[in-house]
Amino acid sequence: MTETAGRTGDALGETIRDLVARQLPDEGGRELTPDLPLRDAGLNSLGTVATLVAIESEFGLSLPDELVTPETFHSVRTLTAAVASVVDAERDATGGARADDAVC
Repeated sequence: MTETAGRTGDALGETIRDLVARQLPDEGGRELTPDLPLRDAGLNSLGTVATLVAIESEFGLSLPDELVTPETFHSVRTLTAAVASVVDAERDATGGARADDAVC
């Protein structure tokens, strides 16, 4: 598990983009921009599941069932927003920063 501290906004989006890119076919196709539909980039159903597992492992969280939808996995931007909402909810539920968010 990797710390989520400091990974908000652009840094979070870059991490998500990298995790998605690992699941795409190496066809040298289009650049994976924030709003490019992931299906157009070559992400299939198996790649979607692998991306979900990679995200949950990377951030040490579990996306709730209501976020595991085609809309969430539409683009890097929509996926980043969903992950950010889960991270924010966990922080709110614990009354602030989580233990692994501590800055050394």
